[in-house]
This record gives sequence, structure tokens and C-alpha cells, in this order.
Amino acid sequence: MNNLKAIENTYSMARQRYAEIGVDTDKALKELAQIPVSLHCWQGDDITGFENLKAQSGGGIQATGNYP
Repeated sequence: MNNLKAIENTYSMARQRYAEIGVDTDKALKELAQIPVSLHCWQGDDITGFENLKAQSGGGIQATGNYP
């Protein structure tokens, strides 16, 4: 089974379970889609923060894979 099909099957099961307790998941997702959300992105391997200016990448995402 491909990933998309697995996601669709899992959501279908969740939709049924939530419907049993009176929750319309499709309606809830439509309402949530109307709420703007902004998430700050910190890199996991940016462990020096702003204390070590020479370690900064210059902006953007730099994934080095050095974070355990």
C-alpha cells in the first residue's frame, strides 16, 4: 500500500471513530483551515544560538545532520 492510500485509510478510520462521539472531522478541518498559524522554525543542530556569531549560517535552513 502506498503512503497516500495508507493516510486515506487511517483518516477514514479516525473519521468513523470521531463520528461515534459526535465529531464531524471534515467540518472541523474546514474550520481549522480558516485559522492562520505561524510556527517559528529553529534548527535542531543550531545549538550555539546567537552566542557564536561565526557559527551562523547566514539565514534560512541549514540542515547538517550533526544533531543527535
